[in-house]
Amino acid sequence: MRWSILDRWSRAALMPFAFGLATVALAMPPDTGAIRDAAALVPIDDDGARIIVLGELHGTRETPALAEALVRRLAERGEPVTLALEAHASEQSRIDAFLASSGDTASRSELQSGPFWAVQPGRSDGRRSVALLDLLDAVRRLRGDGAALRVLAFDAGNAGAGAAERNRRMAARLREAVESDSARRFVVLIGNYHARRAPPTNVVGLMPGQAPPVPTFAHLADLSMLRINVSARAGEFWACMAGTCGPRPVGARGAFGGATIPDAEAPAFHRTPDDATGWAAQLRLPTFSVAAPAVPSR
Repeated sequence: MRWSILDRWSRAALMPFAFGLATVALAMPPDTGAIRDAAALVPIDDDGARIIVLGELHGTRETPALAEALVRRLAERGEPVTLALEAHASEQSRIDAFLASSGDTASRSELQSGPFWAVQPGRSDGRRSVALLDLLDAVRRLRGDGAALRVLAFDAGNAGAGAAERNRRMAARLREAVESDSARRFVVLIGNYHARRAPPTNVVGLMPGQAPPVPTFAHLADLSMLRINVSARAGEFWACMAGTCGPRPVGARGAFGGATIPDAEAPAFHRTPDDATGWAAQLRLPTFSVAAPAVPSR
């Protein structure tokens, strides 16, 4: 029997991680039923949905599980799919090797041997999490069952030039992948700011003359895509804010584009075509649970 990250604990979730003076216990696995229900709400057959963009709050168990559910849904129909992740492009060869491996302890350690995973938990922004490891392992298992799946690590860095240049470089790597293979579908897991149509207009705290960086997907507006902001009604995610990294409450980030939700306990999907700078749709889950940083074995 093949298991997915929706059906099993990560082995890493059986142990607490020590972060500085505090010990953070990993949260329960995501609600498998809610994740599958949420994935079923995404209109994968819509015109303009060759690229499905999941704009996430980093550091949750649910958004990687949602990405897996969408990849699985497409793969079960026989479609070739590329899962694009906001991991540094220098990790591509290690990811490819892991996907071709048996997934044993040695392969998992080799996957985490690169600089992307070497960031200490106290400085980690939520991308290099135990949930991401589980997502990669789920893709590996699906490939073993014959699915035509690839993973693309598309963070090309900023070349020392700041956030705007990083967004431009990420967009260029994604465009090259999309345009080089017109037969593939893409599921992109990326921070929700990067998934926006344009920079927000209500940013506070900027210096005079300073503008927010142009998001990654603002550079890709000519491509066929469905941009989804993934939020949750409640719960926590892992992020770096005000100089510290750790679990953060969802709070106002669980907003749902101004729509009324008839059943707040269930996943809900809502199109937002009038959101001029944000996303084409909102997908709200019942809750987020923290996915702690995956600490490489030494």
